[in-house]
Amino acid sequence: MTSSSGSTALGSAALGSRTLGSTSPVWAVPRGTEGIRIMVDGGVARGMTTSECLAGTGLDAVDLDDETAQIWAHQEFVVIRNLLGALGDRPGLGAGIGAHSTLGRTGVIGFMMLAGPTVRAALDRAIPYLALSPTHLRFSLEEGSAGPNGAGIDVASLLAADDEIPADVRTFVVERDLAGLAAALRGAQIDVGITGLETTLGPESAVILGESWGLTADEVRPHAERNRLAITRERLDARLPQGDENTAKLFERQCRELLDDRLARVGVAGQVRSRLRHERESWPSMAEVAGELHIDVRTLRRRLAAERTSFRRLLDEVRHHRALELLALRVPVSEVARELGYSETATFTRTFTRWEGVPPSRARRAVQIERVP
Repeated sequence: MTSSSGSTALGSAALGSRTLGSTSPVWAVPRGTEGIRIMVDGGVARGMTTSECLAGTGLDAVDLDDETAQIWAHQEFVVIRNLLGALGDRPGLGAGIGAHSTLGRTGVIGFMMLAGPTVRAALDRAIPYLALSPTHLRFSLEEGSAGPNGAGIDVASLLAADDEIPADVRTFVVERDLAGLAAALRGAQIDVGITGLETTLGPESAVILGESWGLTADEVRPHAERNRLAITRERLDARLPQGDENTAKLFERQCRELLDDRLARVGVAGQVRSRLRHERESWPSMAEVAGELHIDVRTLRRRLAAERTSFRRLLDEVRHHRALELLALRVPVSEVARELGYSETATFTRTFTRWEGVPPSRARRAVQIERVP
C-alpha cells in the first residue's frame, strides 16, 4: 500500500504495520458537500427546509449543487445542530439520516472500494483516505483479536474512533456514519459479514445501530470504550462482485492526488483555522494543534510564517468571527466571553473594542437596529 507523498501537506495519509488508519485529523482536510447533502436530504424528508438545515453554515442550495464546492467539518456540525434543534436529539435520528448514504455519494473513494478486489483490500485502501469521504470517524482495521463479547478467535475488528467529534454532536455522528456505512455497503452488494457490535452509544441508540447491520440486541454491547464491528476473516478475503486490482490502483492514485491537492490548496493556515473552529468552547494550544498534525511546534510556527500568519493571529481571527456570530444571535456578552475562552468579561470587552472600535454591547445594539424592518 502506498502512502500519501505530498511534501507540502500536513497530516498526510500513512499506514502502520499492523493497524491501518488515516493520520489526518477529521478537521484538517476540506471535503466535498456529500455529507451535508445526505443530511439535508434527511432533514427535508422529515419536514425541514433546505434553508433551515443550512442556517449558520455560510452555505446555500447552490453550493450543494456545485460538485467542486468544499466545506469544513465544523460546517457539517452546524447542520447537525440544526437537525437536532428542529427534530429533537433522540436515539435513531442519526441512524435514520445515515440510511440515505450510498458508496456513489462518496465519490472516487467509493469507486475505489467497489474495485476492491476483496473486502480486505477495499478497507485497506479506503481507510487512509477517509478524509475524502463524508465520515468523521477515524477507522482502522485490527486483526488478531476476539470480537465483541469476547467471542471467536477468527474475527477481525473494524474500529471507529469518535474522540475527535465534539461531544454535543457525537452520538448523532456515530449513528449516522456507522449506519451510513451499512447502507452504502448494502446498496453496493458488499457483505462484510458483521457478527457483533460494541459502541460508545447508549442502549437504545446501540440497538437501533445494530439493526442497521442486521444484528440482534444480544449481539450489541452499548457503553463500550470504543466503537468496534466484528468481521469474520473469511469475509475479509471474499472477492467483491466488481473487483479489479488494476482499476483499484488507478482510483487509489486519484485519491492520493486529491488529498494532497486539497491540503496544499488550504495550506497550514487553513488547517489550523479549521481546528480552532472545530469545537464551540475548545481553544487548543499551539502545542496541541502541532501534536494533532504530527509535527513539532517549531515546524508549525515556521510553516505558518511562510504563509504570512501566526497561530496567535489565527486564534484572534477565529475568536473575532465567532464573537460577531454570537452577538448577532443575541447571546449575552458574558456568555460570549466565556465561550471564547476569556476568564473575565472585561478582558473580552477590551479585545472586542480593539477589533471593532466599539464595545460588544454597542455592537449588539447596532445589529438589533439593522434587523428592525
